[in-house]
Amino acid sequence: MAKITSDVCDARCQLFHSEMIRKENAIRIKWFLKNQQRLIDQLGEPKFTKRAKEIITESKKREAARVQRKPLPTWRPPKSNGSINIDIMKPIDPDVRAVLYKKEIPTFITTQNYLTKRYKELPEKRFYFPDCKNWVYGWRLDDYPPIPLSEVRLKSVMLTQFYQRKAFNLEQDPEWFRGCQMQGISMNR
Repeated sequence: MAKITSDVCDARCQLFHSEMIRKENAIRIKWFLKNQQRLIDQLGEPKFTKRAKEIITESKKREAARVQRKPLPTWRPPKSNGSINIDIMKPIDPDVRAVLYKKEIPTFITTQNYLTKRYKELPEKRFYFPDCKNWVYGWRLDDYPPIPLSEVRLKSVMLTQFYQRKAFNLEQDPEWFRGCQMQGISMNR
């Protein structure tokens, strides 16, 4: 019998698990089709209808209690009919654009230099509104006041505990702790 040296599931193991999942789903579908009429008949019983009504009222209460938040403003401008040129990008700084047109340097290098300089700026400085979904998170964070620093946050605790003026970790070990080390040294001599 071959001994498995690692916990990683190889292709045979994955195939086995996927086949077991497929079989289990097929058995569930068969059971549902076999007992479908019985399930439909039980839906009319009062205990099931009562429980269903309770669940519906609870969900309505939770929805009513939920805080109504303001919708986010629309970032994109309205669709243009062609008479107005709506550009999604802000104008490029002339110094950054000049990198693109440097002479005596191959175009692929100037392109790379231009993109490197261009990507150093934040997307909110390059675009008028978020163009990608992942830009929405953190878009225009400068509009909000900074979060006040706390004395009990993780960084403060680490600074006070580990970077103290008195270096307790540099002191010698107590005698009761060094006893076994001392005996080991004297035995070797």
